Parts: sequence; structure tokens; C-alpha cells
Amino acid sequence: QACEWTPLFTPLSPQSPPRGRPSSTMGDDWDPMAFDEGPAETKQDAPASGGDDSEANIVRIKKEDMDEVVQSIMKKLMAEEPWEANPSPKPDLMWHTKTHGCADWQHHDVRCEVGRGIAYLIFNRPNENNSMQDTLGAGINDMLFALHERPDIRVAVFTGEGRMYCAGGDPKGWQAMAAAASSGEYTGDGTNGVRIPLRGPTDEVGAALGALAQRALKAGAFPDGNVNIGRLQAAKQWNTWAMLPQFSICLANGSAMGGGVGCVCSCDYVISVKKAYFVLSEVKIGVIPATISPYVIAKLGVSNSKRFFCAAENLSATRAMDYGIVNEVVENMKEGHERIQEWCKLISQCGPRAVQACKEMTISLAGVPLGEVLTHYTCALQAAGYLTDEAQKGLECEAAGKLPPWQSEPIGFDVWPNVGVVEGKKKKA
Repeated sequence: QACEWTPLFTPLSPQSPPRGRPSSTMGDDWDPMAFDEGPAETKQDAPASGGDDSEANIVRIKKEDMDEVVQSIMKKLMAEEPWEANPSPKPDLMWHTKTHGCADWQHHDVRCEVGRGIAYLIFNRPNENNSMQDTLGAGINDMLFALHERPDIRVAVFTGEGRMYCAGGDPKGWQAMAAAASSGEYTGDGTNGVRIPLRGPTDEVGAALGALAQRALKAGAFPDGNVNIGRLQAAKQWNTWAMLPQFSICLANGSAMGGGVGCVCSCDYVISVKKAYFVLSEVKIGVIPATISPYVIAKLGVSNSKRFFCAAENLSATRAMDYGIVNEVVENMKEGHERIQEWCKLISQCGPRAVQACKEMTISLAGVPLGEVLTHYTCALQAAGYLTDEAQKGLECEAAGKLPPWQSEPIGFDVWPNVGVVEGKKKKA
């Protein structure tokens, strides 16, 4: 039904006083856009030709009609407001199909060693400074998915062989991609690596990737209209890494550059050898490390992140500790492994699911505005924590003066890994 607009709301110019208010009373607080809630006026005759036509184009709206419009808009906003949604710390695990898990591990360029409640993931391309390409990426992805399936593993340690932790993307891979772009023929990424047969995506994962691509395209992730699935999967990789259920520790055996800094900042705790350096030098060649940025910023904070990103500053391990990238600096790898053993003693005392829940809580609440939604969400987390079997068992053991079951078998190895440990020279007899 058509709506007849009755003149009542008049947008007034600053040169004219509001109706019903003498011009002599106008002050600095006069609002020319204020509603006039006075009685409706009768239809006015058109001004005479040649006279002031300021009233000729006046559009007036009833206040009750305007109120109805405002209420309708607010109702829509309140129904869709994103800040009312509870945070979700759960990762999307529908972007990769795992080829091998911990029990049948066959990757060469990422090694895996599993003990009691702990796994060591070792980057194993020392001659290429553990730079990232297809073989290292495939091993990392399989390991991340395997860890999400292993609640019995409580600590995950990431380290590397050789003099560097991770040099970022392999330059040979970039050169091969550039050659493929110019020639139209892709003959491999040009990097050195031990390649094994990999499973392709399942139908379910393929469908999920297709849906992800469409969502990303619609959201503007690819302004040129060409979806880059590899880029999406790389972004998903960092997210899956940061949301591991285990307490993750990076033992940086050496320096990290570019994407290697992402491998550092995706971990919960970072121990670095003193000789290591950390740098994001992408700005020097005119590009930005966008997909790793949320995890770097989460470590450094906004102010330090601006300096780290924009100046390509090469940070020593001690300087990186000041920035927040590194938590501890050790003299050598032997001392680093000893610190990990100390951490395992601490984590062994804690309920596995409680540790996981605390990690999820920290991830999900970071940056959430203080308010009622946060209050309700944390109350729900508190209640859910008390209802778990682990919490009930812990409270029962506490009341009985007994140790909870998770403390009965400390986290560790019968023979601890000694990655990067250089044995001292034997003295001559």
C-alpha cells in the first residue's frame, strides 16, 4: 500500500531558524537536523513567482514513520550483529587429506619422533636451510592433521636440522613458478626434496575446498577473480598450526626468515639459540607477509609489529625476546632440549583437556571487546570445564589426597632426541 508523506519533518538551512523558534533565540547549540515534534501543518500554497523558493522543495516525514524506519534498521542490525556470536577456537580441518600419520610416518623432509605424550617434528632440509616448498609443506600438513587426531600427545616440539630453523619460501620454487607463468608449462617447482606418493583430496575435502574457494572469491580474497587454492591452503595451515590441541614449543635451532617466522609465531612457546636471527624482509622486494601476519601480531602486539614488518629489521634472539617473538634464549641446542624436558615436567602435572581448553580460551578471547557477550561466554566455559570427566576426577583426587591419573606417567622419551646437539671434542690422551 502506497504511503502518503505528510509534511512534518523539515530539513532546515542554517540561515533559517527552526519553525516555532524565534530567530533571536538561536544559539550555537541549534541543530538544523533536529526533529520538529509540533503539530502537522496544513498544505501550504506554492510561493509566488520570483519569491523565496526555499519552501518549494521541502520534504517532510512524520516522526512516527521515521521512528518505524529506525526501529526496523536497528532490528535488522541486532539480528545480524557479529559481536553477538561466541568466539570459536575450533579450526577448519577440511582443506587437506592426510597421507601419513605418526604411526606410519614416511616423510623424509619432515621427521617425526613420538614418545610418551610428546612428539618432535623436525624440519629436515638442512642443505636448503629448511626452506619451504612442496615436500616440507606436505610433511608439515600431515603432521598438523595427525596431531589434531592425537589427544594422547600433550606436547609438540618443532625444530630443525642444520644451521637455520627455516629460511622461508625456497627461491628455486619462486623461479620455477615465474618460468611456468611465462611459458605456460609447469615442470615441477625446481627444488630439491625427497618426494613420496601423496593422497589426493577426498571427495568431501574436494567439495569443501570448492566451497571455500567460492566464499573467498565472494569475500574479495582474490580481486583479479582467479582463485589461488594454494594461497588459501597456506593461510589455513597457519590457522591449523596455531590451534593445535597440544602445547606447542618451537626450539629454534637457528635463524628464521619470512614464512619461517610464521613457523615460529604459530607455536605457543619459543626457545631460541642465542645465535639465531629473525627477520621479515618481504617489504624489500615490494611484497607483504599477509597470511602469517595475524600470528606475528598476536606475538608482538601492534606497535612492535609495525616496526618489524615495515622496517625489515633483523632481530637477534635477545632482541626478539624483547619484541615478544621469543620467550627464552639458550646458549645451544643441548640447553634447549634440557629446557623442553623441564617444560614437560610442568605440563605433566596439568590435566590434558584443561590445558587444551585453556589454550582454546586464550585464542578465542584475544581481542574480544569487554562486555556482556564475553561475560556470558566465559561463564559457559567455566561451567563446561567443571562438567568434564577430567575435572570430576581431578576434584575427586584432590579431596582424597591422591594424585590425578595424568600425573602417573610423566611426558617424555626413554631416550630424548638430540637434534642439533654437537658433541664436544674429545681430549687427546
